[in-house]
Amino acid sequence: MAFLMMSYSETTEQTKPENTNENVIQEEDSTLVAPEVVLTNVNKPVFFDFTSTGCPGCGSWGKPTFVMIKSSENQNIVPIAVHIKYGDPMITDVSNAIASNRTGQLFTPQLWVNNTNGMVTSGGRINGTASVSSIETEINAFQDTDVAIQVGVSCFTSEDEIAIRYKTKVLKELDGEYYLGIYVMENGIFGRQSSSPANPAEHNNVIRASNQGGFGTLIPSEELKANAENEGTFNLKFEDDWNMKNLYATIIVWKKNGDVYVVVNASNNL
Repeated sequence: MAFLMMSYSETTEQTKPENTNENVIQEEDSTLVAPEVVLTNVNKPVFFDFTSTGCPGCGSWGKPTFVMIKSSENQNIVPIAVHIKYGDPMITDVSNAIASNRTGQLFTPQLWVNNTNGMVTSGGRINGTASVSSIETEINAFQDTDVAIQVGVSCFTSEDEIAIRYKTKVLKELDGEYYLGIYVMENGIFGRQSSSPANPAEHNNVIRASNQGGFGTLIPSEELKANAENEGTFNLKFEDDWNMKNLYATIIVWKKNGDVYVVVNASNNL
């Protein structure tokens, strides 16, 4: 696959500031729990960057375009960089599972909105202008749909673990298999990026771990009834290569349709 080199320049991203003890809740047994959760009142699409540090098109077009749209959409989307292929050091079982959830051609770079590939190609090359327009159209369309389930997440880091607090509220009765995915994310990871204008490059919105696999845990049927609320915590010990100051949390509710997991709603605590 050949790639059209675009003229987008990557803007400087700000990493998440160090967590403080403000508003931290502790249970009676002194177990660390994250701050109160604020529920979304809109549908937030997940904006996926399927990428690799060894992919030239990812450094020259994919990553800069991902950053540009993130900056433009700000809090309207939930960005996730899914690292795969070419021995990328940020590959995890979670990122591989989410990447395998795609349909069609699985090359990198690819920018998806939920389960829709926003990439437009012509003659084996990326049409940058058409791709950005396609992505923006998908983001707006998802935001305009009725909210079926509200979601929210918060987190706090201690010396050796991250505590994630999550909450959901169902607004209308739901049928089918729904899954709750809780993801530990990290910003400000510096490392190689093929064709990047600057090396080491800064990698953000990277998946570090999840509550279970690529798509989380099955939501019980009683929690899918209208007005049902669910709240809980997920605590995880740090890995040695994680920077606790740059960790944050993402929540995604998925619906399983056949073999494909479809994004229902999402949020993060950035």
